[in-house]
Amino acid sequence: MTDPAAPFIDQLDRLLPDDELVRIAGELTAVPSLTGEETALAEFVRTKLLDNGIHAYPQEVAPGRTQTIGVLGPAHERPALMFNGHLDMDPLGGEYTARRVGDKLYGAGLHNMKSGLAAMLGAAIAVRRSGIRLRRPLLLEFVAGELQGGVGTRFALDSGLTADAAVVPEPYSVRRVITRTAGVHKFAVVVRGRTAHTSRHHEGVDAIAVLRATLDLLESADLGLRNTDFPPLPRLQIASLIAGRGDGHELSGISYLADQATALIDVRYPPPYEPADVTAAIEQALTKARQQFPAAQITVDQPPDPRFRVGGTDMPPMDVDPDSRIVRDIRALLPQVSAFDVEESGLALPYSYCGNDTTHLSRAGIECCLFGPRGAPDDTELHVLISEMSACARTLAALAVQRCA
Repeated sequence: MTDPAAPFIDQLDRLLPDDELVRIAGELTAVPSLTGEETALAEFVRTKLLDNGIHAYPQEVAPGRTQTIGVLGPAHERPALMFNGHLDMDPLGGEYTARRVGDKLYGAGLHNMKSGLAAMLGAAIAVRRSGIRLRRPLLLEFVAGELQGGVGTRFALDSGLTADAAVVPEPYSVRRVITRTAGVHKFAVVVRGRTAHTSRHHEGVDAIAVLRATLDLLESADLGLRNTDFPPLPRLQIASLIAGRGDGHELSGISYLADQATALIDVRYPPPYEPADVTAAIEQALTKARQQFPAAQITVDQPPDPRFRVGGTDMPPMDVDPDSRIVRDIRALLPQVSAFDVEESGLALPYSYCGNDTTHLSRAGIECCLFGPRGAPDDTELHVLISEMSACARTLAALAVQRCA
């Protein structure tokens, strides 16, 4: 059988010019999309798809919070392939106007992961422009809340959206196809003490002092949860702290002891462990703190209070065969459409310490992997390499034709 992707690949320069892909990435950059505030970008993506003749519709993940689903090809068949990417961006700063410097494209959110979204859009537009008739659909998911544990992808799965295979173009380089990743467990340790004026300090229970000691005990605890393929996991990161008076952590009135202190924590852990294993390990580690400070209340909130916008949807590890068909297909197509080759597949450290939506897709029975554009070293978080973004988009386009036509 003739590979339908072969003649399509020969037309990619016309169907998907690099300048247009850069323009799409710049348009995505111009729309702020912090976690919980993705709707404006979802609407922009939906309009972009519709303007290019691709069916698209919104999904309301929560009241007033939407994501976008696109479908190219016959509507009533099971999709042969899915591209999944998250709309929410890390609040790392940067300009909302994209800026090109040689092969680098700078802009807020481009690294994680608006360059991947641009690759998804560019690939779908190229397939549509080709006029190739798809026998089975290509499903496009532009999801909310990946940084909250995969809120949007879980919602899409629960609504019945699925596919035979999926690619998530997270920013780990087109030189890597990753199928094994760590799990992510986000939670809060909350200490409730008793406030007292500084003149009567001895009458209170200082929540900050108790939390500091508790975190020392937690960081030094042996959580177990080891896998020799994933050194140095488990890794516990205390990322944010807040303390004050009352449930709202009131910050004024500093002449009084803080009676509530909260730490927001991220634990990365390897397969084959599950969220319940992490919960049990944390509870065991906190037992000593509770014994040491009986006058304080030490609790774990998982998920953390929604006002912190941390999320808390369980994001277990992904452990998929590194020689699966989707990996083999990407490995074969990439050098046909670009100057790149896949150099690593399966486990790729330290990138496999990430957590992402492939865990939800793989657990739903969808063959999947991570394959997306990345920047150069030093200021990686601030830019993407245009050459990698183009290589990713072209590979995704060829893959869609190969799988769906």
